[in-house]
Amino acid sequence: MSWWGERPAWIRHSAYWVIAVGVISLTAFDETTGAVPAHSRDVASLAWFVAVAGVLAIMGLVVTLLEWEQVSAARNVSRSLVLFAFLLGFVAAVLFYARRWGVHIEACRTVGDVETCQGQASAQQVLGLLAWHSANVVPVLDITHSLEWPRPARSGDAVVGASILVVRLWVAIGILGVLKRMWDTWGPGRSNPTVSS
Repeated sequence: MSWWGERPAWIRHSAYWVIAVGVISLTAFDETTGAVPAHSRDVASLAWFVAVAGVLAIMGLVVTLLEWEQVSAARNVSRSLVLFAFLLGFVAAVLFYARRWGVHIEACRTVGDVETCQGQASAQQVLGLLAWHSANVVPVLDITHSLEWPRPARSGDAVVGASILVVRLWVAIGILGVLKRMWDTWGPGRSNPTVSS
């Protein structure tokens, strides 16, 4: 076992939360929308970078769910939330930085029932865009409508669409995985262990 693996679980988990909150803070408090000069870079390389990060985050989630029996349910849910916070912050930061490579994300504003999207979105709005789409994964709940949460930004770029798809896929796998594990543990037909005398 590595040096880090020998540390108490609460220290390791707290460190992961500090890192995840730090990554999300990079975009959560940045409201700047200044124009950025575009450089000619390969946007396909950026798309691969985001895709690889998304696949790694999904693999981390699957490993976390497979370890459900070995650690408590609360710790597994907390691990999943740490992974989600890190993924959300990381993808938002990459997409905001990608403005230099020609990726355009428009800021949206809703007044009454009219949505107007124009101008460059801030890092905070990019993070809000990803969170908004994450909340829309379960259409039956209609969370964004129930909370009267207007869409903070939008984009027609393929890189942004792929990033939203990765985040939504992560949330869907996480919700279904946690529900399945809870069903396996506490659902009907689960035999209660008997105490032998």
